[in-house]
Amino acid sequence: MYDRDNFIVLGLSGSGLFGGESQTTISAFRDQTGVTFPLLLGDNTYSLHAEPDGQISPYPLNVIVDKTGTIRYVSRQHDGPGMKALIDQAVAE
Repeated sequence: MYDRDNFIVLGLSGSGLFGGESQTTISAFRDQTGVTFPLLLGDNTYSLHAEPDGQISPYPLNVIVDKTGTIRYVSRQHDGPGMKALIDQAVAE
């Protein structure tokens, strides 16, 4: 567990693939998943990512920003252990 003074997770939703996300959709996601971090509604932008094989991926962008505002990690692939290691390092600094 991380100290809330040194670590925060935010979820940011864009407009979605088939129209705009709404506060209702975000609330339903929160209820279904049980996440406890803040979920924010973005500004109707949504980024699709082209994979190396040419397929379009709507998967979220994972970003780790340290306490100085430096971006330490950006990826559309989930790497739990790698992300945790970077978070542990950033929190310890």
